Amino acid sequence: MRLGKWLLFVVILAGCGSAPPAASPRATPDPSTGLILPAGYSAAIVATGLNQPTHIAVGPDGALYLTQLNGGENDGTGQVVRITKPGAAPEVVLDGLTKPTGLTWAGTELYIVAGNNVLESHVDSTGKFSSLVVAFANLPFNGRSEGQISTGPDGNLFFQSTGNETMPLASGFIYSARPGGGTKEIFARGLKNAYAMIWDKPTGRMYATEIGDGAIPGIGQPPEELNLVRRGGNYGWPYCYADQLENPAWHGTRDYCADTDVPLATFPPDSTPTGLAIYDRQLIAALWNGSPPRLMRVDMSSGQVAEFAAGFKRPIALLTVESDGSFDGLLVVDMDAGTVWRLLQTPPK
Repeated sequence: MRLGKWLLFVVILAGCGSAPPAASPRATPDPSTGLILPAGYSAAIVATGLNQPTHIAVGPDGALYLTQLNGGENDGTGQVVRITKPGAAPEVVLDGLTKPTGLTWAGTELYIVAGNNVLESHVDSTGKFSSLVVAFANLPFNGRSEGQISTGPDGNLFFQSTGNETMPLASGFIYSARPGGGTKEIFARGLKNAYAMIWDKPTGRMYATEIGDGAIPGIGQPPEELNLVRRGGNYGWPYCYADQLENPAWHGTRDYCADTDVPLATFPPDSTPTGLAIYDRQLIAALWNGSPPRLMRVDMSSGQVAEFAAGFKRPIALLTVESDGSFDGLLVVDMDAGTVWRLLQTPPK
């Protein structure tokens, strides 16, 4: 995906709302935080001192774990860090990673997206991590970012391969696999860069962002997408874009595109949707490269899009924590600021 002009590993992330994004929920920033927050919400920083963090997960010990670039994307200096409580300094637990953009836990196994590989490490009862091994190697890759990785409600791992224009029919997938490596299956296809994924627990529905292609000759930059993902779904790339529109650069046809899955919502071109979370029955998406970078709220039934919060430098990852009093709330990882924000809905008085 493209996370900006200076960051090569990120590609253009496509997504735009089915309707124009609504105005900000508040006209002026909160004086104590500098953020524009929805009415009834408060915000506080729970972690600082991070170096280009990219993703976040809660470990089996209740601590926060984050991947971070810690330098240039191809320098091989990436890390996984642990934050044990709000305000604690980040503690490095794994390093020497190339382009780490995602991590997830499956029991006591930690899985990390690094370049076009998924790596695995085991943590023992003392908190010590084993040497990294490659669980899934040489995924199809377009040289940018393979995005995040998630553990689904069925216990499977879900990760993606970015769409490679030299092999369009053998890339652009969401994979599903049992933890422990081995066989992976193609869960969905036709996605240029399904960077972030989330499940709605009550319904079991899966959602994924899609960072789309560059400018289409004669058409311009396509929108970014938010998709309701189904097993076996085809989301059109590279032959179609947005709402089943034909891509003339790839000779997309009406018959083919009419048989692809329609996005739930779209975001403005080049806004780079990199994070997803569900908080207080709201689907929230982080626009890393929005104008401005911000969080958007998407109605899971209608696909209507409205601004949720703003004032971040580069929001890249979101996480809802429900059962831990120290971190519970909606966590927002700000890549450029090197911080993690905690947003909470304030109970009415």
